[in-house]
Amino acid sequence: MSYSKILLIDGHVHIYPYYNVSRAIKNGINNLQLAFKKSAGLSYRERDNGYILIWLLTERSDCNFFKQVIDAPHKFGNDNIKFLPGDENEAILVEIEGKPMLYILAGRQIVTKEGLEILSLASTYYQKDKEKSIGEVINSIVNSGGIAALNWAPGKWFFSRGKVIKRVIEEYAPENLVICDTSLRNTLWPMPKLMIAAQKRGFKIIAGSDPLPFNSEEKYIGSYGFYLTGDFDINYPAKSLQLLLKQAQVNISFFGKRNNVFTFCKRQYKIMMA
Repeated sequence: MSYSKILLIDGHVHIYPYYNVSRAIKNGINNLQLAFKKSAGLSYRERDNGYILIWLLTERSDCNFFKQVIDAPHKFGNDNIKFLPGDENEAILVEIEGKPMLYILAGRQIVTKEGLEILSLASTYYQKDKEKSIGEVINSIVNSGGIAALNWAPGKWFFSRGKVIKRVIEEYAPENLVICDTSLRNTLWPMPKLMIAAQKRGFKIIAGSDPLPFNSEEKYIGSYGFYLTGDFDINYPAKSLQLLLKQAQVNISFFGKRNNVFTFCKRQYKIMMA
């Protein structure tokens, strides 16, 4: 049965093999709650009433956290944290001390032939990197029932790739594609013109933390995300979110914070050195 709920969502989550999973879960939950409380100005009691916490996984081709948890949930849990595979193939429920706390939905980050990132959200669809064009990847995700998201990334929305993005925004319908902002768009970097153009065309803009493949990056999970209100079935979280993101009348708001310039430079330096 569906009920109207406020969904607090990190729309771009990676869990790399060397992350401390328990720490990632605790940080991710606390960050989502506290960031929303600060952004919305709600009291602690109000914040805890009727909220659903969701991570949208965007696993790279070399990562399989979701499948590993589905295959052996006991290996990732402990006395306080339990991972419970749901009725849907795309969903895992996380319980802490017996209380439902978080839904983790399957998803992938796919690199297209053009070198752009498309996210396959609330879906088990898998595609090797750089084997298909951006249009082929988007169509495959949509046909599989997932949510296709065009991901912003530093330096990837300019020049020839910017022209590709412009074409995609012009050719696709808003119900078949969303745009994903990330914490790596530092606070001095305004919303890109292509993202503004997409928003004017009716595309939904979602947001996520996008933790990097380095030790301690799990601390960022839940620090930047989005929230919406709508009907949510706890037995079918992936399907509920898929339907909500296709509804034109659903409003999305951001919460949390993007990186300041110092944090952005520090994280980008790690990427460059790697």
